[in-house]
Amino acid sequence: MRKVLFILLAACLSLTVRGQGRDAFEEIRQDPGRAGTVHYMYNHDIPACAKAPAGYKSFYISHYGRHGARNHSSDSDFDALYSLLTAARDRGLLTERGEELLRRYEPAYEVLRGRGGDLCDRGFEQQYKIARNIYRAHRHLFRRNARIDAVSTYVPRCILTMSAFTDQLARENPRLRIEKQASFADMPFLNPFSKYNPDIHSTDEGFYNKYAYWRKDSDAMFKAMLRPEVVYGPLLKDLSILKEFGDPVDLETALYSVAMNGQCNGKLNNDLTEFIPYDELCRIYECRNFVFYCSKGADTLYQKGRQWAFVWRTMQDIIDKADSDIATGEYAARLRFGHDIIIMSLFVLLDIDGYNKPVGKASEVKDVFRSYDFPMALNTQFVFYKNRSGDILVRLLYNERDLALPIPDCGTPYFYRWSEFRDFALRRIALARHIIATTQAPPKKK
Repeated sequence: MRKVLFILLAACLSLTVRGQGRDAFEEIRQDPGRAGTVHYMYNHDIPACAKAPAGYKSFYISHYGRHGARNHSSDSDFDALYSLLTAARDRGLLTERGEELLRRYEPAYEVLRGRGGDLCDRGFEQQYKIARNIYRAHRHLFRRNARIDAVSTYVPRCILTMSAFTDQLARENPRLRIEKQASFADMPFLNPFSKYNPDIHSTDEGFYNKYAYWRKDSDAMFKAMLRPEVVYGPLLKDLSILKEFGDPVDLETALYSVAMNGQCNGKLNNDLTEFIPYDELCRIYECRNFVFYCSKGADTLYQKGRQWAFVWRTMQDIIDKADSDIATGEYAARLRFGHDIIIMSLFVLLDIDGYNKPVGKASEVKDVFRSYDFPMALNTQFVFYKNRSGDILVRLLYNERDLALPIPDCGTPYFYRWSEFRDFALRRIALARHIIATTQAPPKKK
């Protein structure tokens, strides 16, 4: 019994020690799906562990969730890989191992072709589970005809994610008053990295921003570290064919993206990760992870945090709506649906689990920032509690598990006084706005 309790306690605490002694490459060895960075799928069946202090009951939830599992976003990668493999087959250049890859990829290609970025069957299932778990953990909050506000970015997979989530809530209680909206007007806080944010300069915008200060180093890192011959050597009899179909490094990352994304689509039933050696998988992960860190992490190497700072608008919206809803009691829950990069930057803004830690050089990034901690259907829930005297506490759930905040708790782990958290968050928002005001957007290049 004591062993079981220890295991449960370890599971509850594991996410509060991110960055403390964790080895990303060893975690990838244990679960190769993690090498997929934000393509990773997590288990939704583990409930939060902590219980509210005596006399406190949940009354309000403020949520931001990433869309559910989707196909890899680039159709060009699906096509490039298929064109390369079929051409090599036609010329007799596939090894036996290469022929096996093509046999397994052909049916997958039929499923994936033209569907880059689409929400997958597993993406719908994830949202049903999360909504069901939230409802059943807080039945009293979703009582009778409670009012729910749900908003999404205008991206189809996010809109479908919102619909799947709210459909499940409606199945649990058909009397709920659920308002849904996907509007450009909400984009400044739903995706503060988009052109709709008035803080954004045109050269700040976009995850694959060609103007970014770090882009040159990122491109060089891919070229220096990746070895396409290690991946394609066992598959092709003549590696010179690679250059006919593009940059060999791009073709390597195309296979990587298709293989890593396979975990997201239940229609594939096909694991292609075995075609990428473990060491090379780690190198690709490190390069991809570096891009996420520079683009939406703390990025103390290039822009002094300018990118993450834009997320202040998301945190401000959470605070403003919580203040209003606590005062009026009008809404039981605020649901927001968007993208992983917003929650990445929220972790930096809130100084959670070492994600605000500065690094001195690119090789240190993998030890501080782990993009697989932001998987498909990633979600955060600010759950509010109060007692009969009106004292309000808040807890933060990350992927349905308790997460420690960098402020003193109320005496019960994972529970914090709303007034103290609010003050802390507003100070961090002020810092973010100062960073934006005192840093420069990347200059345009010819």
